[in-house]
Amino acid sequence: MPRLPRTAVVHLVWRPAGLGPFDAFLSSYARHDAGAEHDLVLLFNGFSDARALEPFRDRAAGVAARAIVLEDPCLDIAAYRQAAARLEHERLCFMNSYSVVAAGGWLGLLEAPLADRGTGAAGASGSYASHLSFELFQLGMRSAYGDAFESRRVAREIMHELSGTPQPNPVRHWLYVLAMVARKRGGSRRFPSPHLRTNGFVIGRELFDEVCSGPVRTKWDTHLVESGPRSITANLRGRGLAPVIVDRHGVVRAIADWHAGDVFMQADQSDGLLADNQTAVYAGADQRQRAVLSAAAWGPWARPR
Repeated sequence: MPRLPRTAVVHLVWRPAGLGPFDAFLSSYARHDAGAEHDLVLLFNGFSDARALEPFRDRAAGVAARAIVLEDPCLDIAAYRQAAARLEHERLCFMNSYSVVAAGGWLGLLEAPLADRGTGAAGASGSYASHLSFELFQLGMRSAYGDAFESRRVAREIMHELSGTPQPNPVRHWLYVLAMVARKRGGSRRFPSPHLRTNGFVIGRELFDEVCSGPVRTKWDTHLVESGPRSITANLRGRGLAPVIVDRHGVVRAIADWHAGDVFMQADQSDGLLADNQTAVYAGADQRQRAVLSAAAWGPWARPR
């Protein structure tokens, strides 16, 4: 029986996203050597119709990969859990539907810190962002974001510009944010709320099962798993294990220094190992928009220039 590689790279393929992101991933995967032995696993999410799967399989025909097909659509973390339950590899590298490889040797660089038993997971990017602190800032209440933005109005308007949503009525917006704060206050962390972004990270399979806890039925659930008080990152730290970020130069950063790399919404993001739809938003933003995005991610440590 062939020896199983230590790591499986699990790329989520979300049917509603279409072929574009899948093509982008496959192209980037072919261009950049991973720098470490692995199995590629294509995790097809929401493909109840075999005919809908055919063009995706055709695109991947020349790629050595295993397929896992989830007929019932689910959120990304829930899909990761199902993949982990079906695989037997020691480690898993999860990449979401919009993730693309941005540098050679990417997997080897991500895996290297795990040689230290004190490291729990290694990610390609992270953030200090807090939804709760941003909403408190929008309400004019005390928040660590108080000095990070030009003004509440500018931050609000630019966030809506970037999301493509209409500018809200200020009074209605205030009432909406107040309701969100009341609803979420008990389940959110204030800034800084350090968390590995789930667009690309490596973790032990059994450890992932232990630290990725809680229900994942709604978008809010996925937010809690990624950055809430019982997030993957928080659970790792509770076990005395460090979540680290690795850049394309092999620099490994602990939480206190995450902001120092030009990886996610800092400077020109030129140090990133992986890219995704969020890094693309920042890359395409003007300087004023970048200032807001960087401040949301890093607060007083923002470096949009």
